[in-house]
Amino acid sequence: MTTAKVKPDELDQITYTVSALARLLMISERRVQQLTKEGVIPKEGQGKYHLVPSVHGYLKLLQQRAAGASQPSDYHTEKARLVKLQADKAQIDLDILEEKLIFAADVQKAWENVLMAFKSKLMAIPTKAAPVIAAESQPGQIQQILDDLVRETLAELANYDPEIDPTAATSIGPEGVD
Repeated sequence: MTTAKVKPDELDQITYTVSALARLLMISERRVQQLTKEGVIPKEGQGKYHLVPSVHGYLKLLQQRAAGASQPSDYHTEKARLVKLQADKAQIDLDILEEKLIFAADVQKAWENVLMAFKSKLMAIPTKAAPVIAAESQPGQIQQILDDLVRETLAELANYDPEIDPTAATSIGPEGVD
C-alpha cells in the first residue's frame, strides 16, 4: 500500500464526494446535503466538497450546539418565571381567602343590584308624590314635597345594604360557588 504525502496547503484543494464526506463526518449523505443548504458545509461543485472547509464548518456547528447546551440560561429563566407565576397564583388565592380580592363577576353583580335598587327607588318617587302633590296648588309647596321625596330616596340609597335588599346577590365567589 502506498501512501502519498500531502502538503497542508494541498489538503485544502482535494475534493471529496458526498458519500466520502458523510463517512468521514459520521453522518448520512442526506444530512451533508442539508448542512450544505444551511450554509454549514461549503460545496465546491457538483457533488464535490473540499475536506478542510467542510470539516471546519461541521465542527463549528457542533461547537455552537455544545455551547448552547452548556448555557442553561433559558432553562433557569423559564424555571424562575414558572416559580414566580406559581407564587403570584398562591398570593392571589391567599388574598381571596382573606377577602382582600373579590371576583369581577361579584363586583358586577353587586353594581347591578345597586343600580336596580337605585332605579326602583327613583321610579317610586312619582307614585309617592302624586297623591300628596294633587292636594297642593302652590308651586313652592309642590317643589318642597318633590325635594323632600328625592332627599328621602337618596338617604335610603346612601344606606343601601345588599344583604337586606331582596334583589341582592346571595353567592360569594365565581358562578356556582357559595
